[in-house]
Amino acid sequence: MIASPLLWLLLGPAPAPAPPQAVVIATPRGETSVPVTTERGSAAVAAPLLAQPLELKVALDGSRVLVSLGGAAFVFQLGAPFVRAGGVVYGLVGEPYTARDTVFLPLNWLADCVPRALGPRYRWDPAAARLEELPVAGPVVVTPPGIVPHPAPPPPAGPRASPASPSSLPLPSPASPAAASTAAAPHPVSGLRFRHTVVVDPGHGGADPGNPGRYFPGGLVEKDITLKIARLLRAELGLRGVAASLTRATDTLVALADRGAFCRADCDLFVSIHVNAMPPGRRADRTSGVETYFLSDAKTEDQQRVANMENDAIRFESFAPAVGVKGPIDFILKDLQLNEYLRESAQLAQLVQRRMADVHPGGDRGVQQAGFMVLTTARRPAILVEAGFATNPTDGAFLASGFGEHKIASAIADGIVKYLQDFERKSTVAGPSGGGGGTR
Repeated sequence: MIASPLLWLLLGPAPAPAPPQAVVIATPRGETSVPVTTERGSAAVAAPLLAQPLELKVALDGSRVLVSLGGAAFVFQLGAPFVRAGGVVYGLVGEPYTARDTVFLPLNWLADCVPRALGPRYRWDPAAARLEELPVAGPVVVTPPGIVPHPAPPPPAGPRASPASPSSLPLPSPASPAAASTAAAPHPVSGLRFRHTVVVDPGHGGADPGNPGRYFPGGLVEKDITLKIARLLRAELGLRGVAASLTRATDTLVALADRGAFCRADCDLFVSIHVNAMPPGRRADRTSGVETYFLSDAKTEDQQRVANMENDAIRFESFAPAVGVKGPIDFILKDLQLNEYLRESAQLAQLVQRRMADVHPGGDRGVQQAGFMVLTTARRPAILVEAGFATNPTDGAFLASGFGEHKIASAIADGIVKYLQDFERKSTVAGPSGGGGGTR
């Protein structure tokens, strides 16, 4: 009789079991059979086919795939055999990919990673190729850094202002009795209870390229970087339960005075994204780091230099801005509103700057103040982020990388959410009578 080790050497290892042709999704809502494909060599399932039985949400964000399931968020990278959830990275058998405008997820994620990450809620039966959703007392929350599930926001308390007349309605306050009546259960991760809207402004665009990006590869310029970061920031805020809109979603020019006007009746905060640059000189490529501005008089020559650089974009505008100071009364009202939100803007800038400094390789240049035209028409707390220096090789490479852009967007989103958390906490302590106009 041949010894078993010798038999193994002669015959070789047993072949891996063939993947199932379909998996069964069993939930309290019923059972669904989902086909399995091996067109890329490893077993995978089409994400849209999981949406209804698992109440799964999926979003394609550049090369990332964001999946919300069972109160947890999973972050995939197209073409990479891993997934991140709750701060843990799981290896995958196979890679997520897209085909025919459809996202496909490795079967291994469904069979192994989901039960491991959400053990109390899901169980995999390998013999039956069956994923079963188990009843639990409450939602199971797994919190990866900077990523949270994306429930649909509750409806606003009243009618929205027409886009054609952003100032036609009174300024709402989340602390007002009307807004308090719309408070929902806390967001699973951020804990926010109210509906919040942020306007994100990608600097420059169209005929205005911004600074030329001395250390950006492939002909990229500032307007390209700001748009990519802004799109990622919108996605990151959405995943945290905060609605966000962009002043421009494509390579187009928007007047400086019109950008802030997007943040009026149905808006809590305004965030403008830019890239810094030093003028030619001996220290041009040695200056690096991130800084965040709020609207006030410049106190230093460098603050004034940055404001002049960004305000110079007005030379590309061949049309009159739709919103501006029309007369003495309008000027007085604008001045009062700017002063009203000065403290809140400074607080927001501090929170955003603190989180960006934690992830930025160039260092912390602190919170600054200067007279940016783009911030003057916002009727809410407003900040301008200088995300790094295109004239510095380290900053330039970081800003032009998908990794760096994700880091910056996530950090800004974290700062915004912290500001909104603090605001809601103060509003709750103050009660309805302590509310006022805007996010005060």
